[in-house]
Amino acid sequence: MIWPIKIFEIIKFVTSAINENATIILAIITGVYAYFTYRMATIMKKQVIADIEVTNMVLGSNFSESWFLKRLKDQPESINKDSRFSFKLLFDVRNRNSGSGSIDKPILELKFSNDDFEYNLFPDTKEVEYKNINANTQQEVVTDLGGTIFLRGGESQKIELKYNLYNFGDDLSRHIKENLSSVEYYLKYKNNLATNHRLKVDDIRSEREVYRK
Repeated sequence: MIWPIKIFEIIKFVTSAINENATIILAIITGVYAYFTYRMATIMKKQVIADIEVTNMVLGSNFSESWFLKRLKDQPESINKDSRFSFKLLFDVRNRNSGSGSIDKPILELKFSNDDFEYNLFPDTKEVEYKNINANTQQEVVTDLGGTIFLRGGESQKIELKYNLYNFGDDLSRHIKENLSSVEYYLKYKNNLATNHRLKVDDIRSEREVYRK
């Protein structure tokens, strides 16, 4: 009898089609689930983990001052480890996520591109003032400025930091006198997740030109 064989073939064909479609449907469901899981994880991450962005970096340097360049040209021997130079850094920080977080106040790296010599400067984290107690006595008042910058979710701040260069070694003194044109400036810092960041500062001006308006 032919018809039972045909019915069996029809059933086999339908079953195979169902199995193939089920595999496709399962794959689609799995893909949709994975997509929405990723979306949910991304949203949750933004709610609990800070994403702090550093922008608009401007560095004021004594090395760009006319008095220093004249001294470097006419009296290079006067530049030594007993010299003192200062830098002023302005930048903006913004937390792009909803979670609170912080970054270290950046280290200022001086890198001489001619031979990759590097020197790190740490920002001032204490401020010292002297107040007159009477005609013969002064009192030292120390203010702790802290070593981190804290931002709540969505918060922005304008930051001003000062760096002082003094009591440095002969290597840096020689590089300043001989290779100042090759110096580059970088900011190095960590966030509260201990992730390292290093950003080049391209806007370099004389220190007296750098201030918050």
